Amino acid sequence: MSRHDPQPQPQPPGPPAPPDPGHLLARTGVRWTIIGVLVSTLLTVVGLVVQARQGHDDTARGGSSAGSSGTNGGPGPSEVTQPVTASATSPVASPPDDGSGLTAAERALRDSLNTDQWRRESCERETAPGATAALKCTVTTSDATAGTVTTKADIALYPSRSKLQEVYRSYAANLPEGNCDQTMNVRGTWHENDSSAPAGDMACYTADTTRYVIFCTYYDRPALFQVTGADPAALTSWWHTLDPVFTD
Repeated sequence: MSRHDPQPQPQPPGPPAPPDPGHLLARTGVRWTIIGVLVSTLLTVVGLVVQARQGHDDTARGGSSAGSSGTNGGPGPSEVTQPVTASATSPVASPPDDGSGLTAAERALRDSLNTDQWRRESCERETAPGATAALKCTVTTSDATAGTVTTKADIALYPSRSKLQEVYRSYAANLPEGNCDQTMNVRGTWHENDSSAPAGDMACYTADTTRYVIFCTYYDRPALFQVTGADPAALTSWWHTLDPVFTD
């Protein structure tokens, strides 16, 4: 008989090994980490939506603060954000108040007069409808024939050439064309310093039984000069002794 060694019998499988606690904790931590990230992201999105909605509502309502528009009368949101830009235009300088009681326009007119004959300190406000400034001043002239003559004369400045012409026509429109050196109650032009070009329009007329009027306009500025007297011939002669009224 042959000898056979007994063969080992297969053993049934043993119970499964217990799970590794560290591995379980790691998987559990991953799950909580993912959940935490999702919750944090969700909360962030919700917060942004709430803030955006609140900002939209505030803008639509306008609020009740001084920066709101509508019935509160304050500037609106777009107005608040606009920068305030200072004007680039420099203020126009006016003559300083010298205690004369004249307005800035009247002082400027006074200071433009020729001091050789016009006594600026004598100038007083005169009534001239439509004028920006009007003065009555003392004027003194000297002539070999007439000697020294002092009288009062008016000077007025108007806002425009058209306004000046309107005033001139209101007095002279019904007067015929003529030369005040030769006749009375006429209208024409006048010349300064014997210039061949006229310096402005002129009229001379009898206002009443005691007043004769000479007045003239200027083409280079909206100004009107006027003087009155009792003697037409003497007043016309005096007018010819007058130097240029303005210094410029």
